[in-house]
Amino acid sequence: MPYLRPTEIRTKTFRRKRQGYDPDQVNEFMLIIADALAGRIRLNPDHVRTVRFATVPNGYDPLSVDGVLHLLEFQVRNGIVPPTGLNTGEDLYARKLPKTGTGYDRAEVDAFIARAAANLDGRGGMTSTEVRNTRFSTTSGLLGKGYQVQAVDALLDDLEQELRFRGR
Repeated sequence: MPYLRPTEIRTKTFRRKRQGYDPDQVNEFMLIIADALAGRIRLNPDHVRTVRFATVPNGYDPLSVDGVLHLLEFQVRNGIVPPTGLNTGEDLYARKLPKTGTGYDRAEVDAFIARAAANLDGRGGMTSTEVRNTRFSTTSGLLGKGYQVQAVDALLDDLEQELRFRGR
């Protein structure tokens, strides 16, 4: 299994079983691991190894979850984070965002991406904190001028991670 980027960890899903781990608890812990690998918080790798979840009907398959946690413990312990693939502004523009009727305002997102692309190319002083605190207006759906929220958030996660690794 290849190493997981924080963005992939945040959106990871698992098969369900008649009896399995509580999905809410698993999802919450996965967000903690993603934040740790993105450099936002510190996490003791032993906590990843020893975490326990409640068992509930129609929960996540324990074997699947435990397998991913084993990999993530190794990543946390050794500081392994796959690259974001956002080396240049061109890489950022290459990430196509799905359009939708409701979602983040396209004009705002496009303007932010233009600034971020220039920053990746060495023109600008954008920081990872600025990316983390960025907020966009949402569209009502009447005009169909939005970008899918989850896709934009995933892009922001990768951009924040890239800037943090660049020391910004």
